[in-house]
Amino acid sequence: MGVEVARPLRLKRSAGRPAQLVDSGKPRWRVSVNGLMGMGLWVLLWLGYNTDIARVFKLNFPANNIDLIHGIRAFSPPLAAWTATLMIFTRARRLFFWLVGPLGLMLFFATTGLVSSATLSDKPIIAVYYAINYLAIVLVLLAIALVEDPLPDLLKVLQLTWGVGTLITLGLLGAIPILGSQVIVQTESTSLDVRAYTNVGEIMGMASTRNTGFARYAAVSALVAFCGVFRKGSLAVRVIWGILLGASVYALFIANGRTEILGFLGGLMLILGVEKSKRVVSFMVVIAVTILLGIRGFYSEFFLYLTRTGSIDLSLTGRTHIWQGGWRLLWQSPWVGLGFQADRIYGVGHMHNAFLHVLVQSGFVGGLAIIIGIAIVWYYTIQYFFINQPADKSLIPAEIPAVLLFTTISSITESTFAYFSAAWLLCAPIVPYVMALHRRMQTMSRKAAQERGLRIRLERRNSRRAESPVETPRPTSG
Repeated sequence: MGVEVARPLRLKRSAGRPAQLVDSGKPRWRVSVNGLMGMGLWVLLWLGYNTDIARVFKLNFPANNIDLIHGIRAFSPPLAAWTATLMIFTRARRLFFWLVGPLGLMLFFATTGLVSSATLSDKPIIAVYYAINYLAIVLVLLAIALVEDPLPDLLKVLQLTWGVGTLITLGLLGAIPILGSQVIVQTESTSLDVRAYTNVGEIMGMASTRNTGFARYAAVSALVAFCGVFRKGSLAVRVIWGILLGASVYALFIANGRTEILGFLGGLMLILGVEKSKRVVSFMVVIAVTILLGIRGFYSEFFLYLTRTGSIDLSLTGRTHIWQGGWRLLWQSPWVGLGFQADRIYGVGHMHNAFLHVLVQSGFVGGLAIIIGIAIVWYYTIQYFFINQPADKSLIPAEIPAVLLFTTISSITESTFAYFSAAWLLCAPIVPYVMALHRRMQTMSRKAAQERGLRIRLERRNSRRAESPVETPRPTSG
């Protein structure tokens, strides 16, 4: 009986650390079947990026082999959605937990937008296509999450999508010497003199990325590489991470995406704050570096770099005018919106604000749902990554809150989580990961409580036995 009591006590002290993940110092390279399927579906989603269904309806389609390839790619997100739906049907018994959380709210947003796209949009085919693409992201995440322990699989999907972002960063960076003046423009008055990927036309039949898109890839790649440099591992691995970090930071610097730079800096601060044992030292170093940079006159140069002209543009390069147009557009259908891509279909222009964008597409009914879902994810991210950390630190990789903060900050001046975009593909798996972590912690806390109750009952029973008087035998009459 004593052995049975001692075992729960060890579990209680390591609440939040499942037995199969105790050895967190070694990398876990094995991938489950569910993880492989999830990664495959996420690759399908990425294959549908930077193409559209409109090219398929052109009279001269396919104009050439590249046009044909892009036309075929346009159907990969719907294919991923269909496959994920079949997987969900086979795993429906675990669906309730996920439908009453952030993923369910995302699903509600996408479904509302799908309905308004089909019934209210001036271009229903285009709107429905983008609604299905967005819905595909939600369905794929649901399909991956509907297993007993989806945390390792979701982490693999995150690592995959961040790897894709890093490859795109390196590809765009490497293409600059080849494309030359086509992707480099002179800046107005900064000491940098250049800005990469601005006002570029089509490249290989695709719309080229803008400098802000280039900056988003670079920032996420840099945040992930920064964590890799300080993670336990061999010197050779850290050197590789260091090279990726240097290349990504350089790409972010020449892209000159101002919101992305601020988001990157915010993400760095979160990375330093995740490790409780090093927080004080990390922030003391940050304070010292901040003072030294001020002495060297860095901030005046940095202000010139961010503003490009040395003065603050209150219109945020015209974004505030677009927001006013979007707000007026919202009131044409305030409750359910005007469907996906409404900002472009109705001539407002790319919305450049995810919070307003979701309202225009799905109204207050659907838009507020996904905003609430993001807020819930942030609540549990703060809870488990900073306040009540699990004993197994491998469950809380620092790049997760860093990338989430970067995406949240970017959402102020970009559409990020509002539609099918690279920025959302880089971040969306964080939503089920955080909720799966919450479920894991709840389960471990419940088991610890049960074991604590068992221990108390055993102690009480043993105490009663010790206190009960020993019965003496009665003398027998002769």
